[in-house]
Amino acid sequence: MRTLCLAVLGTALLTACGPVDYLSTVTLKATRALAEARTANAEKLAPYEYWSAVEYLQMAREMAAYADYLVANKYGEEAAKMASEARRLAAEKAQAGPAATATGGDESPPDLPAGKKEEGK
Repeated sequence: MRTLCLAVLGTALLTACGPVDYLSTVTLKATRALAEARTANAEKLAPYEYWSAVEYLQMAREMAAYADYLVANKYGEEAAKMASEARRLAAEKAQAGPAATATGGDESPPDLPAGKKEEGK
């Protein structure tokens, strides 16, 4: 009976403990997802999603430094989500080939006829 009570108490403490959830969400899940996005070259192929994930992860770590684990876990979940999206988009763009990701340096804006430049440039 005593062992059962200790097991139930230990489980209750661990599941309600913010730092334990932080370790799972931020340290493992979000960091791994960001590393996978970096490996997929998401920094260049999906920059918005990649840098959003980087900033969310930084905020998660900052909130954990203030022992605000609830907020840190939310930022960590968002970092993992954005990193996964960055990895997915980078893989799609890489599969589409260089023509889909290349941007010409001398393209005219869509509202100007081709060959004409904006004044002042």
